Amino acid sequence: MPSLRADFAHPDIALTLTCLSYYYGGLNRDQVLLCFDLLAKLDNPEMEYDHWVELERDKDFPETLRQLSGVNTEDGTQVKDYLVPLFSRNKRVVDFYLSQVVFPRAAREFKSKFSTSAWDLAEKKKNVTTGFSGTNDNRHLLPTSITQQDPEFVLCTNALVLRHLLRPENDYYECTGERKSVTDFLRRLVKQDSEIRVLLDVGAQILELRNKELARAWLDLRRDVSAAIFFDDADHLTVITQDGTIEPFFSSPFNRQLEKCVVYLDDAHTRGTDIKFPQGTRAAVTLGPKVTKDRLVQGMSIDYLRKKKI
Repeated sequence: MPSLRADFAHPDIALTLTCLSYYYGGLNRDQVLLCFDLLAKLDNPEMEYDHWVELERDKDFPETLRQLSGVNTEDGTQVKDYLVPLFSRNKRVVDFYLSQVVFPRAAREFKSKFSTSAWDLAEKKKNVTTGFSGTNDNRHLLPTSITQQDPEFVLCTNALVLRHLLRPENDYYECTGERKSVTDFLRRLVKQDSEIRVLLDVGAQILELRNKELARAWLDLRRDVSAAIFFDDADHLTVITQDGTIEPFFSSPFNRQLEKCVVYLDDAHTRGTDIKFPQGTRAAVTLGPKVTKDRLVQGMSIDYLRKKKI
C-alpha cells in the first residue's frame, strides 16, 4: 500500500510496475492455461495465436504446436514440457494476459462517476464547494483557485481535537524501538496493564503480516477473547473466531458483542470506518514517519475519540 503522495501510488506508475512484474516474473502454469482458454473464445483465435508463436519460430518445439488445433491443454506432458516454458515469458502472451485478465479487473473505467478528485475541487463552478474533514491543517495546500472559509461554528474544532488528545487517560506514549517481529509487538500490547482491545495502525507499522494473519496471531495470544475483527483482502469487515471460523461482520453475532472481540484496522482503513465500541474501550495507535496531526486525528476520527479512550 503506497503512501498517499508516494510516486508509486500514481496510476501510471502502478500500471508500469504491474507490467514489469509480469514481464520479469512470467506467468505460472494456471495463468498460461487460462490464456489458452480465453484464446479459444476469440472470434479469430488462429490469428492471435500466430502472433504468439511468431517469436518462437526458431525454437525447437513440436510442429503440431505451430497450429492452435494441435494444442492439448489436457496433456500434462505437453503443458509442462512445451506450453509453460515457451509461453510463460513470451511478451505477446503476457500482454494478452494483462489485457484480458489483469487490467479489466484492476483498472476498470466507467462512463460516469460519483467520486471526485483534486481536479474537480479546483474547477471553476457557479456554486460553492462544501465539505468537512474535521481539521483544516491542509488548507494552505489547496489549489490557488480555491480558498477555504470555515463557518464560525467549526472554528473551535482544532481546539476540541487537541483537548481530546490531551485528556489524562490519553497521556501515555511508549517507544517500541527495534522489534524482532509483529508477534513481539503483539506480546508487548497484550502485557499492558490496562487492557487494549483495538489496534489502529495509523503509522503503517504492521507490514510483515496480512490483516487476517495478524488477527489470528492476536487471538493466539488472547485465548480469553472470542473473536477478532479486521478488513479482509476484498476490503470487507470480517470476523474470525478462535476456532478459525470466518464470516462477515454485519451478519456475525459478534456485531453486537464487541466487548468479546479485539479489532485491528490497518492504515488504509483507519479513515472512513465507523465502529461503535463499548464505553471505556482502550485502543493503541501506532505512529510513524510523516504522520501529521491531520492524518492522526482523521485516522482515529472524532467519533472514536468520543466513544473510547486511546
